[in-house]
Parts: sequence; structure tokens; C-alpha cells
Amino acid sequence: MRFLIKIYFDLLKQHRENDSYPQLEVVRNDLQEKLHNYEKQLRDVQSLIIDIERFLSHPIPVPPYVTKELFLAFLNEIYIDFQPIQSKLASISNRLENRIIFYIRQNKKWLAFVLSLLSFLLLFILVYILTNLIRRHFFIFLIIIVLTIYIYVYKKVKNMRYWYVQKIDILQTLCQQTQNEIDSLDEQMRNASIYDIYDLERQIDKLLEQDKLHLIQLGKEKLKIEEELEDKEPILSFIGINGRENSDSNILITDREIAKVKNRYRDLLIDDNDFYEEKGLDGKYRYGIYECFVIYLCETSLSYYKCYWHFVKGASVDEETCEYLFYSIVSVKTQERSSLNLEDPNEKRKYRDLLSLTTMDGKIVYFKMSDDKKQKINSNRSNNKSNYVSDINQAAERIRFWLRQRRVDYQMTKDVHK
Repeated sequence: MRFLIKIYFDLLKQHRENDSYPQLEVVRNDLQEKLHNYEKQLRDVQSLIIDIERFLSHPIPVPPYVTKELFLAFLNEIYIDFQPIQSKLASISNRLENRIIFYIRQNKKWLAFVLSLLSFLLLFILVYILTNLIRRHFFIFLIIIVLTIYIYVYKKVKNMRYWYVQKIDILQTLCQQTQNEIDSLDEQMRNASIYDIYDLERQIDKLLEQDKLHLIQLGKEKLKIEEELEDKEPILSFIGINGRENSDSNILITDREIAKVKNRYRDLLIDDNDFYEEKGLDGKYRYGIYECFVIYLCETSLSYYKCYWHFVKGASVDEETCEYLFYSIVSVKTQERSSLNLEDPNEKRKYRDLLSLTTMDGKIVYFKMSDDKKQKINSNRSNNKSNYVSDINQAAERIRFWLRQRRVDYQMTKDVHK
């Protein structure tokens, strides 16, 4: 199912660029075309390997054993080998030309003339010496050239065989991977009854909800609070982030020593290509990376689990756990950054919701509870049943309730009133 997440984001990206939703069949056809190209390259390389083996099996190769494909591949290898020499000669020529132009611009034409003349004479002398040597020892030079060409060709063809064998392994792996993707796509489409992007979006939302429940359970296991958890509905913050936000932290503390360590590892070690941010068919954004906070209200303490959730791969990074005793928490604060300056007078735009806790030693922990969104001004709370709390006011209300229940001074006051 994870494979479908990337397909979903790719389809949304195509819609954003082309203003049309392609069917999943188009994705399958693209994979089929990719597989066809890999298979064609594989057949061509296998054919070249056969030609090379036939060529190397003869001590003195003759034209019948050199096919057109092998000859063209060999010419390409020669071109690659001589590119550094060509680049070096071109560099020397450009430097000489630039020096001559410099002298001319500096009104030193005589220096430019002398440099040009010396270059011509040097080239003439080298050609003259080489020509005389060849004329005097023509047969020796001929034998040396023939042997050099033969050794070069033989070694080059052997090297070609080695690299083409490696290329065959790579192409076979790519063919198998692409075929597996096609088979996986077909199977998952059949199992999930997915035939278009609308069905796919519903499956993606189901998977996202499953991931939230998984992270809640994962936090319980890491904090070892299975038995002592009193409030059965933990507080969850699950916010998508993009590549520009990956260096920000929503937990701010006053501990300078820890702050130094955190500043050394600010960037998330996640590929930039995995920071998807696409608008779905329902107008809501889906992300490739989410920042997750889960707050647990236990018998004597408040604990939290934090991580960055890689939705595409189904893995978490930069995990963090912490526990605060109730008696050490002195305040619970909510902050909202919002605006009524919208086209619709009945709407309010909330840029940010922050829930903060302050401890006796002055440390402040911030939890970002929601991202940028619009809502009706007088809208009621959602009545959808869930296994967690994600509304900032409900979260603050729940924390305050448990703090009052566990505070010693509150218990004493309550007993006096009784």
C-alpha cells in the first residue's frame, strides 16, 4: 500500500501541472513503457556481449567478426578516451589565443607577433622532426603503430566486455524492480478496489489514520505507560511539513546546554524529494512528511512522544520522549494566530495554534496543534468519534482537568470546602 502513496502524490502533481486528473491506468502504462525501454537496452547489450565474445575468440580479428553494432560501440569508446586529450589541446590553444588577444589590447602587437611566430616555429619543428623519423624508420614505426593499435583494441574490447556484463546485471535488476512495481500496483488496485484517483484518495486517508493510531501505540511502548494511562484518549498533533520547514523545532526549552546540541542537528536527514505537499480532491493538503506529537495524561505525570513521520516509507525519524510530573507544571497556555480579513465574512483563517506548558524551573514546552486552515466563525466542534484529541481547546481543557485533580493544593482546598 505504501507504493500507492507516491503514485497518489505524482497524480496530484500532474493535475497541478496539467489541470487534469490522469487515471491510474496511465501510471501503469508509464511503468510498462519504462519496462519496455529497459528490456530493449538489455537485449542490445546482450547482443553486444555475443559480438565481443566472437571478436575475442580470434587471435587476429578480421572484418567478418566485427559487426556494425560493435564497431559503433567501439568508436564511441574511442571518442570517450580521446576527449581528455582533445580538451587539453583545446585548453592550450585557448590560453595561447587569450594571451595574444591580451597583448594586442595592451598595444603590445610586437609581443603578440613574437608569440604567434614562436608557436608556429615550435609546431613546424615538431612536425619536421617527426616526419624525418618516420621516413628513416618507416617499417619500425609501422610495426609499432600496428602493435599499439592491436593492443589498444584488444584491451579496450575486453574492458567493454567487463562493463557490459556489469550493465546487464544493472538492467536485469531494473527490469525486475519495474515488473514488481507493475505487479504490486495491479494487486493493490485489485485488493483495494482502486480504479481512479478518487478511490485512491480514500485509501490514502485510511492509511493516514492507521498511521496516527500506530504512532499513538508506538509512543505508549516507548514511554512504558500501558498500564498507568488513565485518560484513554491521548492528545495528538499531526501536522504536515514541507522542505522549507524541516529545520524548525516546535519544542522550545530554556536549557542552554541542550539548545547547543539541538542547533548542531537542526536539519532533518530526509531526502528533499520526499517532502511532498499536494492539494487533494477535497481541497485538503496531504504531505510526505508529518511532525507528530502525542501527549499522554498518566496517573502522576504528563508524557509526550515526538517524531517526524515519513508517510511514504512508513518510518519515523528524530524520535523524542519526555515525562513531566503534574506537580512540576505551573501553567497551561493556548495561543492562536488568526485573521478575519477574508473574502467570506463568515470565515476565520487560523495560521497557528500553540499549546504551551510551563514548569517550575521556567522551562516552556510548545506543541503546535494545527497548521494554516480556514473555518466558519461560529462552527461547532466536530462530533466525529476518535481515539484521540486533536482540538487545542479540548486538549488544554483535558490537561487542566488532570492537573487540578493531581495538584496537592487543589485537593486540600476541595477537602476544606467539603
